[in-house]
Amino acid sequence: MKDEGLCDHIELRWSQSQTVLPYSKHESGNRYSFLYNEPKEPPAEIDADVLIDCLDEYCELQKEKEVLEVGKRTFEPTSFDKEKLESAIEFLENNLPINCYDEWYRIGFGLVTIGEEGRKYFLKMSLGNQHYHDSEFEINKKFDSLQKDYDGKITLGTVYHIAEKFGWQKPFVKFWYIENDKTHISKQNFKRFLEENGFCKLQLERGYILLKVSKNIVREVEIFNIKDFVIDYLKRLDVEHFKETPRIKVIDAVIKGAPQHFVQTFLEFLETRELEFLRDTKEKGFLFFSNCFVEITKSTSKIKRYEELDGFIWDKQVINKRLNLDSRESEFEIFIKNICKNDEQRISSLRSAIGYLLHNYKDSTNAKAVIFLDEKLSDGAYGRSGKGLVAQAIGKLRKTIRLDGRNFNFSKSFTFQSVTLDTAIIEFNDVTKKFNFDKLFSIITDDITVEKKNQNEIIIPFHQSPKIIISTNYTIEGSDDSTLDRQFVVEFSDHYNKSHRPIDEFGHRFYDEWSNEEWNYFLNYMIGCLQLYLSKGLIQCNHVNLEKKKMIDSTSEEFVEYFDSIEIGKEFQKKDLLENFKHEYEEFAEIQPVRFSRWLKEAAKIKGIKITERKSGTERFIRLGEPQNLDNLDRSFFDSPDEV
Repeated sequence: MKDEGLCDHIELRWSQSQTVLPYSKHESGNRYSFLYNEPKEPPAEIDADVLIDCLDEYCELQKEKEVLEVGKRTFEPTSFDKEKLESAIEFLENNLPINCYDEWYRIGFGLVTIGEEGRKYFLKMSLGNQHYHDSEFEINKKFDSLQKDYDGKITLGTVYHIAEKFGWQKPFVKFWYIENDKTHISKQNFKRFLEENGFCKLQLERGYILLKVSKNIVREVEIFNIKDFVIDYLKRLDVEHFKETPRIKVIDAVIKGAPQHFVQTFLEFLETRELEFLRDTKEKGFLFFSNCFVEITKSTSKIKRYEELDGFIWDKQVINKRLNLDSRESEFEIFIKNICKNDEQRISSLRSAIGYLLHNYKDSTNAKAVIFLDEKLSDGAYGRSGKGLVAQAIGKLRKTIRLDGRNFNFSKSFTFQSVTLDTAIIEFNDVTKKFNFDKLFSIITDDITVEKKNQNEIIIPFHQSPKIIISTNYTIEGSDDSTLDRQFVVEFSDHYNKSHRPIDEFGHRFYDEWSNEEWNYFLNYMIGCLQLYLSKGLIQCNHVNLEKKKMIDSTSEEFVEYFDSIEIGKEFQKKDLLENFKHEYEEFAEIQPVRFSRWLKEAAKIKGIKITERKSGTERFIRLGEPQNLDNLDRSFFDSPDEV
C-alpha cells in the first residue's frame, strides 16, 4: 500500500457462480469478522476497470509490473515446517536416483509454492546431487520456468511423497515432556505430530471435515479414529523413545489430557489443506485397484502406477482387488446377456447405463437418474430379476449407499446423512408406485445438502455429488418433459425370478464366492462398460413394456385395455365413452367423470396421441388422434376450449 492504514487484503468473488477461486489465504484462517454489525447487503459489484484504477491509485505495483515484463509469476510464501522440509531436501540431495527427471520437475513445482525460499532448496538439492550436472545459472533459469508454468495442481506435499518413495522417513515428533517428575503433553508438538501423520482439515462451503492423508489417499475421520491412531502409534513405537519416561505413563498422559486434545476446539487448529482431487473428466475415467489404477478413454485402457497419480483420491475409491487387463468372458457378462434376452441393443443400453454410473464426471446437460425396471407386467412387486445384483456390481467399484425406497420420506430430517463427500452413487432400492420423483430433480441436476445430527450441514457441489439409481417394479409417476428428461430406463427381463436365480444357474453366489480370476474378468467387463459410455454415451433402445406399464401404473389395467379399443380419429361423446367403460368393467361402475377424463388424457399423453375436445350445448365431445376425414371437418372444432 502507498499509505499506512489502508486495507491490506483484497479478495474477489464472481457473482452468480459457484466458487471458482481458492479459499481465503488471509491469516484469519478463512474466518471473517466485521468492525460493526454483520452487513445486511452483499458487497457492491464493480467493473474490472474500476478495480484496476483503485489498485493503481492505492497500491505500489512496481514489483508486479516488473514481473509482467519478464513473464514471471509471484508466489506468496506459504507457511511450512522448516525442519521437515530440510530433512526431505537433504535426503533427496543424496538419494534422488539418476534418470528421475519427472520427479525432479515435480519437486521443483512443489517448491515453487513457497516462493524464493523454494528456490534455495531447489538449488541445494540439484547442485548437491551427483546425478545432476546443471550449473547454478541453468537451475535458476529452470526454477523461473517452473514458476511461469505452475498450474496449482502440485503442492509442497509432493516433495515429501517423492522423498518417501525413495526411502526418506519423516522426522520423529516427540509430543510429551517431563516436568516435576510428571509426564505432560505439549499442545504445539501434539498438533505437529498429528499433521506429520496426515491429519488435517478440509474446508467446505459450510464448516469443515477432518481428514487423514496418506500419500495420495484421503480418508475422512472422526475424533475416535484420531484417538485410536495415537494410542496404537504409542504402542508400536520403538522402546528407545521411552528412556525418560515409561510408555505407559505417556499413554496415561494422553488419556488424561483427552478433554483438551481430542475435542473440536483443539482439532480446529490442525492445518487446513486444499486438496486437488483427481476426478473423471468428460473424456476420461479412472478406476483404482490395489496394484494399479486404470486411465480409461473411449479407445484405450492404460494401467498406471500410483506414482503417476496426479492428485488425491478418497480411500473408498480404491477397490481391494488386483487387476490385470484380460478380455475373457466373465460370468457377469453372461448374466447381463440373460437379463437382456441376448438382444444386442438391450445389452448395449444396459452396459452404457453401467458405464454412465461408473463415470463420476457430471454434466448438467445430461444428468439423469438410471431406472432399473422389471419388464414383466404384474400386479405388485415382482422382483428377483437381477436389478439388485447389477446395482451391487456398480457398488463394488464406486462407493454406493442404499436407501430403502419403500419407506423413504423426503420430508424427514437427516434423510441423506449417510452421504459423504466420497459417495458416488445413491441407490433407492425397490421404490413404490407413489415415489415422489419430483423431489429428486434438484439432487439430479444441482448441489445436494446433507444434514447430519449434531453437525454442520454439508453442501456437496453438483460436479462432486452422487449419481442416482432407482430400482422398482413400477414406472416413475409423471409423463411431463421434466420428469422424462431426468430418467434413463433399463428394463430387466424375467429370465431370473424367484424360481430361477443366478445361483441356480452358476452354482455359486456372485461376488462372495468368486475366484480371483473371476473377479478379474468381472473388473475388465466393467471397465469395458465405462469405455462404451465414453465412446457412445447413453444408448437408447426400444422398450418392451415400459409404455404399457406406465399406462397401467397411471390408470388401471382394465382402462388400458379399454383405451386400446377406442377408435383413433373418430369423435365420441365423452359420456358415451364413460358409460361404455362402466358397462364393460362393472368394478368401475362408480368411477367419477373427472377421474375418467384424467385417465384419458394421461393415457393419450403416454402414447403420444393428440386429444381434441369441444363443447356443443351441454354435450362434450372428444377425439383421440387426427380426424379421419379432414375434408368434411367442422373447422370450429379446433377453436373449442379444452375442457374436462
